[in-house]
Amino acid sequence: MILKRDEPLAPRTSYRIGGTAEYFFIPERMEEVSQAMSYCRAKGLELRVLGGGTNVLVGDRGWPAVLSLERFKHTDAFGPYAKAEAGASFPAFVKKLADNSSKGAEALCGIPGTVGGALLMNAGGHYGEIGEFVKRVKVAEPDGRLVTLERDQCGFRYRDSDLKNRIILSADFEFPEGDRDEIRSRMRDIFQQKKASQPLHSHSAGCVFKNPPGLAAGRMIDECGFKGARIGGAAVSALHANFLTNDDHASAADMLELISKIRGQVKERHGVELELEIKVWS
Repeated sequence: MILKRDEPLAPRTSYRIGGTAEYFFIPERMEEVSQAMSYCRAKGLELRVLGGGTNVLVGDRGWPAVLSLERFKHTDAFGPYAKAEAGASFPAFVKKLADNSSKGAEALCGIPGTVGGALLMNAGGHYGEIGEFVKRVKVAEPDGRLVTLERDQCGFRYRDSDLKNRIILSADFEFPEGDRDEIRSRMRDIFQQKKASQPLHSHSAGCVFKNPPGLAAGRMIDECGFKGARIGGAAVSALHANFLTNDDHASAADMLELISKIRGQVKERHGVELELEIKVWS
């Protein structure tokens, strides 16, 4: 296992925001994940996992103990089945699924980050979610035990799961077989739709807020006049109001102040309390 001290976290996140990790663990075997957890328990440190950093806002003071699964990248797809380790690139895994004629892969295109992060939040969009295709997930429990959970033990739901208090290590999937050319064509269409309506090339963490039942968070934020609004280097995207971007050396404090203003105005105008989709480490 590799242990780094005072590791900068901002370069490891899509926001490019955040302080340092006092302890930064990079295990090379699954058993070393349990060792890192034990080490942190002994020191009274709360250990958090950083995957692709595409759905997290790290505080300006960083976080005491962080674990990266960047060495856990193996994926495979064969017939209706697929396997992936948690640190694998999710876009690369989705491409492999499409090449394997795995129907449903098209619903997952354009989602950044790692497989572990996608499982944790049950990533998806209008066309489907990753949890639909899970067979089982291997995790490290809070006490360090390595266990395998069947799909119905994972609690997949809209942008959430019961995996959040565990460390995801790998997963097995099952997909229906489809037509490879149709899947690839549909992926191109969906990606172009996202490219036209989302700031894919900006420093953002995707949608900041979950959509309330039957409502669209972005539309409500837009109706409050926030498109283009900014605090410090943090800005509301002119393309999609549910995306906040780091336009000019934003701090986490800038982002959190903008988030607070948006929530307050949406609550006042629409009577809706917006729930965060991104994870905030502060």
